[in-house]
Amino acid sequence: MATARLLPSGAYQTRITKVINGKKVTKCFTVHPKDCKGNARAAKDQSELLARQWRLSAEDAHTYGLTVKDAIEMYIKDRSKVLSKSTLSGYKDLIPFFDPIKDIYVSEIKTSDIQPLINEWSISVSAKTIKNRISLLLPALDYAECDKKFRLRYPKSQPTEIHSPDLEDVQMLLSNAPESLKPILYLAAVGGIRRGELAGLKEKDISRDMRTIYVHADIVRDGNKWTYKPFTKNGQSGTITLPKFIIDMLPIHDDPEAYVFGLNPSQISGRYNRYRRRLGFTFNFHSLRHFAASFRSDLGIPRKYIEEVGRWESGSQILTKVYDNTLDSSRKKYTQITNRYVEDNLNFERRKA
Repeated sequence: MATARLLPSGAYQTRITKVINGKKVTKCFTVHPKDCKGNARAAKDQSELLARQWRLSAEDAHTYGLTVKDAIEMYIKDRSKVLSKSTLSGYKDLIPFFDPIKDIYVSEIKTSDIQPLINEWSISVSAKTIKNRISLLLPALDYAECDKKFRLRYPKSQPTEIHSPDLEDVQMLLSNAPESLKPILYLAAVGGIRRGELAGLKEKDISRDMRTIYVHADIVRDGNKWTYKPFTKNGQSGTITLPKFIIDMLPIHDDPEAYVFGLNPSQISGRYNRYRRRLGFTFNFHSLRHFAASFRSDLGIPRKYIEEVGRWESGSQILTKVYDNTLDSSRKKYTQITNRYVEDNLNFERRKA
């Protein structure tokens, strides 16, 4: 419920909004302490009471005839001016999932109406998918001025296993790659650059003399087309310094605005997948980014530096999983060291023989 705020005049004002005939209507209710015998607390309570009474007034009872479907559609329409076409399209695709509750009035919706939906979904989709769906429903209900607090239970998320390719696999991947694909793979496996960021690299972002690449942009899908965005997925940008032999692989363009590779993210994935299947590898393109973090971790490089190079936010949970997941080759090495120690120092059975 809206809370009254103290105005410079000393009065208390409660601003409240509700939906009437599909449109938002806002009113302010102001009460001065002098109208309540100088009692400031009473003035504040009176302001909030008037607002509450207006919101629940019988004359506007029809405003609560909004159904869940109405609320979702109104919310999407209102957000259409600020959201991308792809996000709006995704929202519209979610509407049918709420068919079992679509005709329930917003004023009457309860936790017991929503929870069975979640339970049903959990049979076939992940916890993340369920939360994505609910993340449309709850803001839509809030938009329709539904003040209820829902006590929803979600299925437990299954921990995602972050796999970093073995060093030997990456060596084979890089050494046998077609010349057009090789620089892309190096930038992913060494620089930790995402495919959208690779697609968004322009000639002006490369400093060949300094051997640096400025990663700050992304190529994302907007409806049916790919669009250049001057910021990365998480808004983190940074400059990566690489060995000269990698910089020398990059195509050179006369136009500073020319895209370095001239490929969109799907084309990068497609070329990579065709190549890695030929070699019999199962790890996806993004796993090369994990490798870039893992081999730095294995070298004992501080986490803060790895975050900076990979443009991860400080304390990233994804990086935590990658950072703690040592390379397979190192795991084998440490296992051999451990077993050798046990054989040399604790194998009393061998001594008996």
